[in-house]
Amino acid sequence: MSRRSRESRRFLFALAGVVAVLSLLIVLPYLQFVLFAVLLAYVLDPVNDRLARRFGSTIAAATTMLLATAVILVPVGLALVTALRQADSVVERVQALDAETIAGEVTRRTGIEVEVEMVVSSLSDVAENGLRGAAGNVVTIVGGIPELLIGLTVFGFVLFYLLRDGDRLVGWLRGVLPLEPALREELFAHFDRLMWAGIVGTAVVAFVQALLTVLAFVPLGFGNVAFWFVITFVLSLLPLVGASVVWVPAVGFLALVGQPVAAGALLVYGAVVISGSDNVLRPLIVNRGAALNPATIVLGIFGGVAVFGVVGLFFGPIVLGMLKIVVELLVRDETVGSAGTPAGAADRTGTPAGANPNAGDAESRENDADSDGGDAGFRDGDDESDGGVRDEGESNE
Repeated sequence: MSRRSRESRRFLFALAGVVAVLSLLIVLPYLQFVLFAVLLAYVLDPVNDRLARRFGSTIAAATTMLLATAVILVPVGLALVTALRQADSVVERVQALDAETIAGEVTRRTGIEVEVEMVVSSLSDVAENGLRGAAGNVVTIVGGIPELLIGLTVFGFVLFYLLRDGDRLVGWLRGVLPLEPALREELFAHFDRLMWAGIVGTAVVAFVQALLTVLAFVPLGFGNVAFWFVITFVLSLLPLVGASVVWVPAVGFLALVGQPVAAGALLVYGAVVISGSDNVLRPLIVNRGAALNPATIVLGIFGGVAVFGVVGLFFGPIVLGMLKIVVELLVRDETVGSAGTPAGAADRTGTPAGANPNAGDAESRENDADSDGGDAGFRDGDDESDGGVRDEGESNE
């Protein structure tokens, strides 16, 4: 490579670094909207592909966006708004609890004396602080209406063009990634399974558990259905505990207010149906090869929310999962490379002493035929090497 070529290459690398930093600064203010668009585009891709085969990519993308708005975005928005409204009702009911009765029941059953004011203030503080934090994010978003409108515009355009030109983007990534084809396709396959497990699989399991919880709460007299559905959905994203954080306290509440039959029924239903649904659905929906350690999921969820906002509920575990996959591929590649070097060197230096060189050449010809489809060039090269070995043997004799 000439000096001018090296200088040009260095300049291009420096320019690419500057442009990449500037691009990141441009995207960062609307990163949540971009990530939401990526998430939704991945979920809607199967529907969009079917429509594209019939009506073309542009009409299919527009139709898919309209369907997503009617089926997903509007219902989710209404559920969140209703849940926030019902949150005030939940706080009022907590404050209006007959704390004297509850404290007396706890003392009678456990022998522990409970201060009434402490019970009321603790429950009220927990409810108010949690709901205030959730409502604070919404107020912040609503307070910046112009920024919200710009973000929604960015979301709409990114989603539309991901649906329309997503295949081109993936093809471009396949072309520019400096990876061997086999390793590149393996990385894409791992990433696809991880996205499916982190977005589709987790969301479906959480939705089912939230729905089952609400179906149990309604006949038992728990109101504010939208609030309990949203809370259970979010908590069901956590592994191991999940929806039990909601229905177990409800069992205790029913027992304390003098409804032991309802408490027992909810305990059995929650343990068998609600929590049991996770053990049934997750193996069916989530590919076991993409399963993550529960600690990784919990860390990814909380860390993802801190870094990416609400969308981090899904992308946090995905990022940590990708780190795990990349490290495993690097270690495997290094292990295979270091293990293959001595064998390759032995092949290049010749056959061991006492071995039949013709047999070794025949085996190498057979391996070449298997791996390269019987390529004629390799066979000619092997024939020449055979002749060289035989001539050397005759001259030695």
